[in-house]
Amino acid sequence: MRSYLRFRSLQYNEQVAELIAAVPNVAGWRLAAIPETLSDAAIGQILNSFDHETAADLRDYAMVRCLADLGLRAAEVVQIQLDDLNWREGTLQIRRTKSRRGYIIPLPEPTGRAIADYLRLARRATTTSRAVFVRHYAPADVPLGTGRVHQAVRAAYVRCGWTEQSGTHLLRHSVARRLLRSGSSLKEVADVLRHQSIDTTAIYTKIDLQGMEAVALPWPGSKS
Repeated sequence: MRSYLRFRSLQYNEQVAELIAAVPNVAGWRLAAIPETLSDAAIGQILNSFDHETAADLRDYAMVRCLADLGLRAAEVVQIQLDDLNWREGTLQIRRTKSRRGYIIPLPEPTGRAIADYLRLARRATTTSRAVFVRHYAPADVPLGTGRVHQAVRAAYVRCGWTEQSGTHLLRHSVARRLLRSGSSLKEVADVLRHQSIDTTAIYTKIDLQGMEAVALPWPGSKS
């Protein structure tokens, strides 16, 4: 309605300023959206879409595993340094996040193996950059940007035949779904996703169907 009134004002020079001011804004309720997630089978399909034949495939596969296994953001993936990997203890240090705080998280065996395969088989031995994920072509040895992570994910979606899915956060949301289904508490999900406030994690209660079934009241008029 507000757009229509602006059209009348521009097209016919009508005095509708007061009418425009009277049109209420559309309510934008916090946490109103339902996070879109992927099933375990869909995640497996994405990971299986890599052929591991080229250096770029090995690199992109390792990056996608970081997204799908650890729930990292694209910016966190490209900022991983060689010194952040503790192979002896099986941990990964995330130095920079949205909160500018560092975290040490467990490195699952499949994720660590994917990174190790990329470092051994695809990353040039002459690379001087301490960043784990770097360019392979000119300008070579330059750390990747977040755009390349998004491209790798979009390419995997296309190989799976999905044309509507986009974005790396779909994988991050799927990590939350997987944790909730395994019985993790909301606080544990918040810790894995490195949320500073559990209120941010509260949106995932909408996809915790088992939890909602436990507290749902009987439908009025139905048998309890």
